[in-house]
Amino acid sequence: MENKHIIIILVIVIVALAAGIGVMLFNQSVAKDPTVVDITSDNKQTENSAELAVKLQDVKNNPVSGEIVNVKITDKNGKVVVDDVVKTNSKGKAKLSLDLKKGKYDVEVVYGGNDNYTGNNATQKLTLKEEEVAAASEPAQSQPSVYAYKSDGTPMYSQAEVDSYMLNKYGMVNYHIKENRYIDMDEPGFDDKGNYIGY
Repeated sequence: MENKHIIIILVIVIVALAAGIGVMLFNQSVAKDPTVVDITSDNKQTENSAELAVKLQDVKNNPVSGEIVNVKITDKNGKVVVDDVVKTNSKGKAKLSLDLKKGKYDVEVVYGGNDNYTGNNATQKLTLKEEEVAAASEPAQSQPSVYAYKSDGTPMYSQAEVDSYMLNKYGMVNYHIKENRYIDMDEPGFDDKGNYIGY
């Protein structure tokens, strides 16, 4: 009889060991890989063009694609202003356009995990500044090019203006315009500046 008890005890011990080994092997096969979720967008942006960008990957930097990441943004008073989700693309990245006014915000992104990956989260202090409005500039008016200069440096912009000036100042005289655009008198008794020197 004693042998029967020993055999029964041995069978119970063997079954218990087998069950324990089975549980250990089963737990190893369902172990989840850890993940890293990062907020990759800048923490200082402009109010009307702000965007939140996140990246989800495993600890070996492989992208985790097709996963939902929860996004929660609160304002400086603790009020939730964004409560949304994004789905990662094939590179483990996701973006969300933000329609927020200037101010300071707390951002939290949470990945809940799945059958293969553990969850993780990330936070960021986000500052949105006011969008700079470009000053409305008046259309540039083209300045006419200088045709010639009077002896005092005053510009003239056409041949007609030069002819009128010369006629009013000197009467009917011959002249030409030099390379530097100043008028040169070709009449005897005048110097290059149009001053009468006599003859």
